[in-house]
Amino acid sequence: MRAQFTRLLLSLTVVCFAKALVLPSELSEITGLSEAQLRRFLDSRATSATTSSPPQSTCAEANTTVVFPKPTLPTAYDLAKRNAFVKRDGTKLTLLGKDFRIVGGNIYWLGLDENVIPDPSYPSKRRVVEVFGIVSAMRGTAVRGHTLGISVGNPLSVEPSLGVFNDAAYESIDFAILVARLYGIKLLIPLVDNYNWYHGGRYQFIGWHGIPFEGTGSNITPPDVGAYFYNTTAIVDSFKRYITQHLTHVNRYTGIALKDDPTILGWESGNELAAVLFGDGPAPPAWTKEIGELVKSLAPNHLFLDGSYGIYPGTGQLENTVVDIFSDHFYPANITKLNAGLAQVNAVNRNYLAGEFDWVGQSGGDDVADFLDVIKETKGAGDFFWSIFGHDDQCCQYVEHDDGFSFYYQRSSFYTTRGDVLINHATQISGAQVPEILPEVACPAAQFPKSLLPPGFDPTLLSLI
Repeated sequence: MRAQFTRLLLSLTVVCFAKALVLPSELSEITGLSEAQLRRFLDSRATSATTSSPPQSTCAEANTTVVFPKPTLPTAYDLAKRNAFVKRDGTKLTLLGKDFRIVGGNIYWLGLDENVIPDPSYPSKRRVVEVFGIVSAMRGTAVRGHTLGISVGNPLSVEPSLGVFNDAAYESIDFAILVARLYGIKLLIPLVDNYNWYHGGRYQFIGWHGIPFEGTGSNITPPDVGAYFYNTTAIVDSFKRYITQHLTHVNRYTGIALKDDPTILGWESGNELAAVLFGDGPAPPAWTKEIGELVKSLAPNHLFLDGSYGIYPGTGQLENTVVDIFSDHFYPANITKLNAGLAQVNAVNRNYLAGEFDWVGQSGGDDVADFLDVIKETKGAGDFFWSIFGHDDQCCQYVEHDDGFSFYYQRSSFYTTRGDVLINHATQISGAQVPEILPEVACPAAQFPKSLLPPGFDPTLLSLI
């Protein structure tokens, strides 16, 4: 069947493409693509048309000696994957009926960034395109992007104040989702943060409802105030309104509502959620169930992940059938903890994700390569390392982040050596081919095939990067 389809496709691409061309019905049946999508694909094979290149950096010390890898003209199967949802089958995930493994990195700043001046700012298109190029070069299949979903309490947020929504904040979110789609990379998006950082989290909702607190990050007083987020009806309702607003938003570039976008593999109830403080148990299972049921009602084709920090047997967490994926974070890499979590999640027939881990080894713990081998050998598991950064807007220097876990593609021998471990793991877990020569990534000079762009998309927008 595949050979027959390939011969048919090749024969069609050598024909002068015209509106009068009648496409065989079996093409849609085999690929799952609409006739319009197939026409765009065949047109791209016939013409190889591309958009114009963006302007070069004017910085005297810009890294201009390397070539930015662009998305290649895709196969019909690649196009079909862009338009297909990731599904769960027991402990495993699938895409178009084949095993799909989550592997990639965290890029928390895609919607709003704290690492630039002014702080915060929306990241430039150039930086967003570069960082997805890095994920593609490293053979990642997915990205976890906090600020694509967590965006409250800041003037630049999606919800800067209670019940007020800022459409301008969606421009960077929409563009990041578009670029992920261009590269065929899936997205996992958390919906709230356990902490009080610049992009917002549960404490913004608590404060909006008149409950006083002080502090930033995890340093909050009074220390038990975080529990109000889960057990106060008005706060829960306001968070659910935010979720509904966010998931029903229609992407200005793709024309697809977030809830219907196959680029998004799933939604995470939150980042590192705790019952009250770190280590004291999961987010209340009844709350997680309520949030999960809302997400599933809005986005029935998307997966739902319990964003609690860790696995807690005996709390009711694992009995929550609305959850597709349970996860934990690892600072440091800890194989004993990993094996325990894998066994507990496999026992309830769900998928497992190491949502963050220390790839540097600065926290001590087990060897990262050995840690990743355990994930590789467990078919119903995936992982995201923390976290990826690239160059500044002018490609003069790297955007620095001070947590000690920032990854910079081929920045120095340290990053190259560690990057080899991550790339080899990604190729093994995803089935991708190990690159003989690592693609070099710097400031974009990308030419995107028009076949990958949504209908009606203005390609000059990509020249802005």
